[in-house]
Amino acid sequence: MTAPGDAGPWAPARRGLTIGLLLSVTTHALAALAVVTIAPRIPAELGGLELYGWLFSGYLLTSLLGTVWGGGEADRRGLRAPFAIGLAAFGLGLGLAAIAPSMLWVVGARALQGFGGGAVTTLVYVAVTRAYPDRHRSRLMAYLSTAWVTPALIGPALAGALAEAAGWRAVFAALASVLALVALLTLPRLGSTAGAGAPPDASAGVGRTLAGAPVAAGARRRSGVGMVPALGVVAGLGTVLAALSWWADRGSAATAVALLVIVAGLAAAASGLRRLLPAGTLRLAPGLGAVVVARAGFFAGFIGVEAFLALMLTDLQGLSSAATGAVIATGAISWTVGSWWQARRDASDEGRGARARRVVIGVTFLGVGLALQGVALAGVGDGAAWVTAVAVLGWMTAGFGIGTAHATSSVFAFAMAERDGVAPGRVSVALQLADNVGAAFVTGLAGAALAFVTATVGGATSQPGVAAAFGVAWGAWLLSYVAARRNARSTPAAASRS
Repeated sequence: MTAPGDAGPWAPARRGLTIGLLLSVTTHALAALAVVTIAPRIPAELGGLELYGWLFSGYLLTSLLGTVWGGGEADRRGLRAPFAIGLAAFGLGLGLAAIAPSMLWVVGARALQGFGGGAVTTLVYVAVTRAYPDRHRSRLMAYLSTAWVTPALIGPALAGALAEAAGWRAVFAALASVLALVALLTLPRLGSTAGAGAPPDASAGVGRTLAGAPVAAGARRRSGVGMVPALGVVAGLGTVLAALSWWADRGSAATAVALLVIVAGLAAAASGLRRLLPAGTLRLAPGLGAVVVARAGFFAGFIGVEAFLALMLTDLQGLSSAATGAVIATGAISWTVGSWWQARRDASDEGRGARARRVVIGVTFLGVGLALQGVALAGVGDGAAWVTAVAVLGWMTAGFGIGTAHATSSVFAFAMAERDGVAPGRVSVALQLADNVGAAFVTGLAGAALAFVTATVGGATSQPGVAAAFGVAWGAWLLSYVAARRNARSTPAAASRS
């Protein structure tokens, strides 16, 4: 007979929470995939191509605030109220984007979406760590990845078709209405127990720490997440990206001032990150720190290429928004395949010594897929079918790689945190910061690289400009490979599973 605390995701005690988490991820996936597809249409109507990278980096920067706020609230007083606030912020941001009169307005609306999305995503991870024992978390991560399948199959293409028929604003408006429905279906299934973040069925093991013990008030106070360092990170990285954009616009005459501002911004961001991330992260220390760095690099590499892949396919290859959405969808589908593959491997080998190696495998597949986008970029311009075929093959390969690495790194990090007695909210914040900081910085830097090249060669989107943006993302991937290999060589087998 299965003990209540060991019940699976679909056991009666946990079924409601499982459905709520999957619905939340599905809605977020629809928004993320749709925006990537329609993004090239926004500057085409409103102007402001130099702000293109900010459509993604602005969203991700404010996601840091939502991430830290959501993790702190989860450790202090529960899940339901912050989850509702996160959904409300995300919905309001979607509505404001739908009526935006300028590119800058859209960037601001995306920033509001980012805060809400960051909070919701962090709370989903916290719910997983509190509601399910370690032996079920790999399956939960695979379920969460599968929640991207339906949006991946229909979301990008549907968003592209809707944008062609009614304009890109209609996509934001449609997503806002869907989000309202999801809130009605999801919020009643999240618990409101103060502190533990447990739903009403806490007696079945929900609302407990990674080790299965109730979360003590003192532990919640020591979770280590705070808004002040998060604000320092956001302000620092925002300053760096703004300085890069200004530098690209002003040219070499602004070099000295821009470099000074960039150094100051990086220092502020590093100071905040030291207070938010596990010890040793900034020096790639083996263990949890190296996992965070690897995750930041591979996620940034994937998102950095994805953000400019749509620009390449639409502006240079001449695909429609719907066709571009279909290409991007292949990566999300193979992401799910990779996530399920790692879950099966984790169950068959019980994770002993293999989780760190599976992160390396995933990062390697990702690197091959990103490199293939460079091959496709070299052939754009004449509409050749092989270019699109290579882009699809590369994106499917990249999706499988990040699906393997992303899900595995989550389970690996939670197992090490359980071993080391780290609060679940702190772990979730570290993982989401890895995703958001890396992706925000890389997409912003890639956008600045695109602006630099565009200003140099003149005109609009060009092969050299997209190549420069891809180059930044490839650099992030290289960092992730180094960190993943370091962890695979240094992590003892016993640390792979608690």
